[in-house]
Amino acid sequence: FIIIGSMNPEEGELRPQLIDRIGLMVKVEGIKDVEQRMEIIRRQREFISDPEGFRRKYEAEQHALRERIKKARELLPSVITPPKLLEIIGKLCIDFNVQGHRADIIIERAARAHAAFNGRLETTVDDVIIAAELALPHRMRRMPLEEEEFSAEMLRKLIRSYMVE
Repeated sequence: FIIIGSMNPEEGELRPQLIDRIGLMVKVEGIKDVEQRMEIIRRQREFISDPEGFRRKYEAEQHALRERIKKARELLPSVITPPKLLEIIGKLCIDFNVQGHRADIIIERAARAHAAFNGRLETTVDDVIIAAELALPHRMRRMPLEEEEFSAEMLRKLIRSYMVE
C-alpha cells in the first residue's frame, strides 16, 4: 500500500527510523509569484461557483493523464535499469551517506517508473537524477547541529564523475 502524508517541519522532526521508510519526499514551498497566486484564487472561485463545469473544463487533460499512467503501469514490468546505472545508484547512496539500502531500491524503482511514464523500456541517467532528488534529501545523515542541505547540483556533479569512471 501507499501512504501519502504531509508534515510541518516547524512542529518537529521525525525519527530517522521513520524518515527512512518514506520512499519519496517532495518539499513544498509557498508560491512567491503574484500571477500564480492570482490564478490560484481565480481557479478556486471558478470551482466554488460551478464544480461540475470546472471538472468538465479539465476533463480532457485529466483523461490524458489517466491514460498515460495506465500505459506506464502496463509497461513498468518490462523496464530495465542497466548495470552502470545500478552502480551509480549505489555510489550515490554511499556518497550521500544514507543508512541502509532502502534508498538504493527506491531510487531504482522510481527511475523505472519515470522511464515507463515517459514510454521507455530502459532507464536513463536523467531518470536516476529525478528519482534521487526525491529519495535522498530526507535520508542524508547529518551530525547534530549540522545544517547541510541537499544539493541537486552536487548530485549532478557526482553522477557526471561516475560516468567518466
